[in-house]
Amino acid sequence: MKTCVILNPAAGRGAAGQRRDELSAALQRGGLAYTLLTTHAPGGATELAAQAVERGFTCVAAVGGDGTINEVVNGIMAARAAGAGDAALGIIPLGTGSDFVKVLAGFESGDLPGAVRRLASGVTRLVDLGAISVERGGMLLRRVFINGLGAGIDAQVAVEVQKLTWLSGLAAYIVASLQTLATYRPRPMTVRYDGKELHRRLYFATVGNGRFQGGGFLLTPSGQIDDGLLDLCAVHSLRPDQVIRYYPKLFDGSHVELPVVTTAQARTIVISSPATFPVATDGEVIATDARHVEVTVLPAALRVVVG
Repeated sequence: MKTCVILNPAAGRGAAGQRRDELSAALQRGGLAYTLLTTHAPGGATELAAQAVERGFTCVAAVGGDGTINEVVNGIMAARAAGAGDAALGIIPLGTGSDFVKVLAGFESGDLPGAVRRLASGVTRLVDLGAISVERGGMLLRRVFINGLGAGIDAQVAVEVQKLTWLSGLAAYIVASLQTLATYRPRPMTVRYDGKELHRRLYFATVGNGRFQGGGFLLTPSGQIDDGLLDLCAVHSLRPDQVIRYYPKLFDGSHVELPVVTTAQARTIVISSPATFPVATDGEVIATDARHVEVTVLPAALRVVVG
């Protein structure tokens, strides 16, 4: 494959940028026909990925975390929609969360040599994507995600985790979630999914393609990235003592057995509220004042290099 490698030097609290020389050496040893580019601003990977597809690259590899992967995926899909070409997604996970790769056999965050070996293999797998439209401030935003979408407190955690520059990985998400729980109040939400409706005050409504979000929380344990379905996890308003007792269950997925949690699988999920709520896709906040979110699965929409 003719590969464009897009490095986000800010990923992993700057750890990805510090490994640039190591990355270049590994790519050279791997015998790849590649071009290495570096992002310089948030959203930059989307533009670079779209340009790479237009230039005839058959694989665009994201070096960073879930946010970088998300940007590259949106760039690939934008180029495809414009009729400029198509490309597979490669992943070299060096990010803070790296939740998507947790469902891919053999992938490990930070394992640069292993990721390059898989990239060189060129073996791909078709995966689903989620297509979203978000109403915010009178405007309509359309994007895709590869791992998951959070609406509510889980999206607010993504806001807070960016402030914890002294922490990384799961620890950053745990601290941010505990801080957010102290101030966040559940919103009245309506969630519609494949002909059903849920009307409750909710802490959050998460839509998963993968299984993990927030750096390691097993929010949608039944999620499969190639089943043509999205997984819903909606957590109802809780008393303080319930928050304390139930919080650990988010790590092993046993929260889905609780009566205060609604789960489902669906092809389309719509989340709305009279109150504004934050929304994040693949760990990156895309709105803080949303009132309506529609999510639809795109089955087998993207080829991912898995080795």
